[in-house]
Amino acid sequence: MADRRKLSRLIGAAGVASTENDLARNTGVIFELPMLMAALGILLQWWGQATNVDIVYNSRYFDLFLWGLFVVESTLLSLFVNNTRRYLTENWLNLVIIVMGFPLLLKWNFDIAALRLLRILIAFSLLVHVANRVQKLLSRNALSTTLTASCIVIIMAGIMMAALEPTIKSPWDGIWWAWVTVTTVGYGDIVPQTPQGRIFAGFVILMGVALFSMITAAFAAYFISQKEDEVLDEEREQYRKICDVEERIYSLERKLDELIKHLGSR
Repeated sequence: MADRRKLSRLIGAAGVASTENDLARNTGVIFELPMLMAALGILLQWWGQATNVDIVYNSRYFDLFLWGLFVVESTLLSLFVNNTRRYLTENWLNLVIIVMGFPLLLKWNFDIAALRLLRILIAFSLLVHVANRVQKLLSRNALSTTLTASCIVIIMAGIMMAALEPTIKSPWDGIWWAWVTVTTVGYGDIVPQTPQGRIFAGFVILMGVALFSMITAAFAAYFISQKEDEVLDEEREQYRKICDVEERIYSLERKLDELIKHLGSR
């Protein structure tokens, strides 16, 4: 966990520290969903460019939306955190994106190479945001969060494979391939043929082994916790009965003491 945090600080995408106040941490969580959607949009845009498929949304306005998302997030979190300087230092990549995007995206005449570099930086930062969120979800070792994180990984891996592998015609086919691969089923109906596709497939296979192990462990922990809850309920009921018996014994002792005192006074 500490090593991951150090790496995130080094690349300038550490996010909000766990030691920050509740307002800053909750605001950071609120931005996770639009960040995730933006990351998926970047991958779909990448797939469209790689396969010469027209994407429905206008890429320029989408770039403006992404840039604005970074501006709003960085501004709000800078105001909410306890240590603004530390937050900006640990998230310096956001500042680079904001400064670089200001002259490029607010004018119609812009350098294509610089815009591509900006898109790469935005995509990289968004993927780091998503990776941090997935890691946090998986670290909870809960069934629902583990399944959610696994779905996020499968969807993103499928879209990336569709962009890398020409034989995969659509993101849906890529997601199906990623699902079959991660679950170790391996139907063989979709197989990467190019070197870059096979290299990426190798990473997904290794990642799938880890994910499948976590899902299995999460299911086991879920059923064990259900049984533990039943045992705890039984123990609470037994404890309640014991307390009731003790209270009755204590009440009888008091009555006996009163009776003895009454007989002794006579």
